[in-house]
Amino acid sequence: MKMNFRLIAKLGLLVVIIGFCMPIACDMNGFQIANISMENNDVFTGILLYLLFISAIVGLLIAVFILMNKKLPVMCDWIAIIVCIASGLIVYFSKFNSSGFKLQSGAYVILIGWVIALVCQLLSSFGKRR
Repeated sequence: MKMNFRLIAKLGLLVVIIGFCMPIACDMNGFQIANISMENNDVFTGILLYLLFISAIVGLLIAVFILMNKKLPVMCDWIAIIVCIASGLIVYFSKFNSSGFKLQSGAYVILIGWVIALVCQLLSSFGKRR
């Protein structure tokens, strides 16, 4: 039985979505932090947090198309994963890292989801080159 690492990578993005809905910092989930950022004229942080969530959703939609045997370029997977990880890391290094926020369980669940998605996507890409 052949493992489909491309689909397993999408499960990592599902873990990111779950983590986004959990408390990330200050007992707030990703939506609450994004809304407060937008209200406090920190639109860039709010947009990046929403972009993190939306790119993870796009990754799940790609999984649905894969399961329906539709041919999608692997570049779509890479774009969704890179946008998801990059937007989250920019927010972390620009806001949470310097502000002294204590990260909570949701942030760590997101990190685990990123690792799963990235590692499985890399395995999927390397497996096709053999």
